[in-house]
Amino acid sequence: RLGAAHGSRLCWQESESEAPPPRRAMGGTESTPAPKYKIKLVDKIGSEQEGKTFDPYKKTRAVVKHGFYGGGAKVRCPSNHAMTAGISAEIIRGIASACSTRECEECEASLEAVDGFYYCKECSNYKCPTCARKQIGLPVVDDCEENPIELEAGDILMAWPEISDNIFIHHVIMFTGGLEYEPEAGVLLCCPPGVEVWSANTIESTALEKGVEFWWYPSKSFFARDKYEKTAKLCGSLDESDECLGVIEMPQPVKVLLHPLRPEFGGPGVDDVLLASMIQEAAQTSKKYGYGTFASAAGGNVKDLLHLTNYLKESNYPTEANRARLYDEIVASWERSPICASVPIKVWQKYFVKLGPTPDEAVQNILKYMPVLCHQTSPSQLTEILSHHGWVLDDSFEP
Repeated sequence: RLGAAHGSRLCWQESESEAPPPRRAMGGTESTPAPKYKIKLVDKIGSEQEGKTFDPYKKTRAVVKHGFYGGGAKVRCPSNHAMTAGISAEIIRGIASACSTRECEECEASLEAVDGFYYCKECSNYKCPTCARKQIGLPVVDDCEENPIELEAGDILMAWPEISDNIFIHHVIMFTGGLEYEPEAGVLLCCPPGVEVWSANTIESTALEKGVEFWWYPSKSFFARDKYEKTAKLCGSLDESDECLGVIEMPQPVKVLLHPLRPEFGGPGVDDVLLASMIQEAAQTSKKYGYGTFASAAGGNVKDLLHLTNYLKESNYPTEANRARLYDEIVASWERSPICASVPIKVWQKYFVKLGPTPDEAVQNILKYMPVLCHQTSPSQLTEILSHHGWVLDDSFEP
């Protein structure tokens, strides 16, 4: 069950009690639902079969908490410079980041290697995601202020697997549906006060697992949301071939990147049916996880250290002929063996190509919203680049 070991409210422990105590469900009524899940402890996350339902028509108009700056809004430092989102980079910069110290300029909170941050290059100062999101309006589920932020298909989840004391590599997972409250799971796991369990359908590329019908790995992921500590942790997954909910012994802290096409952010909105079909199409043609691709993406971090990184900047493709050549390069990159970051890149780029109506307009949308290549982009680079294109980094599910 959820215990208080290791200085955290979120450590799974075996429970000796015969039945969990009743808890107060959302809405304030006393409830002990009949559990629909069995649980087991696992070392890693499980999977489930492709085709798990996500309803593209089940949409709500979300309220926005904090300030609302509309499309193109940027988190800004006290000097009004636009700040860049960041996470500790892989391998080389990851080691350096683990040894460095950062502090939020506003609340003076210490930013560890595990934390996301916003950075002002001009002023060389940092802002934690908690202070940063006070500047940006974030939608919440079902217009209820007590609920977490509204996540959608196409949003990006980053889990934090710890390789060693000084080496960390974020693992990218893409949401294929929104968050759903799981009171039965919360009761079954004996969550302490203030902790809720939510789930969402996701898909990923991993060297550890694969789907039943293709290499990409679809699953129903479960998250423990601590409303008091304002944290969210990946705590388990439902495997299609297993009747038990696999529960991770040490839940993993997560971060999310919210896509900028939301109308609440001033975006054009998403054709949910089309996006769902592109997820299916990309998964059907997916390939085995590519260690060579990982090495190529990690090499990009070395170039970044030397300020040689050159992602797909719109200014470098001013003519239709330039963009036609880029279109061929983008489509060719889809055929490379993927890493975890390849999944949202490929899906969104295929979405824009299908949305059209012409290849040139598709490339212009890619340059606006997903200007990277599948085989050259690490999770840390993805975070930094997308933050320049309207994506919002949050280190919890709190608005």
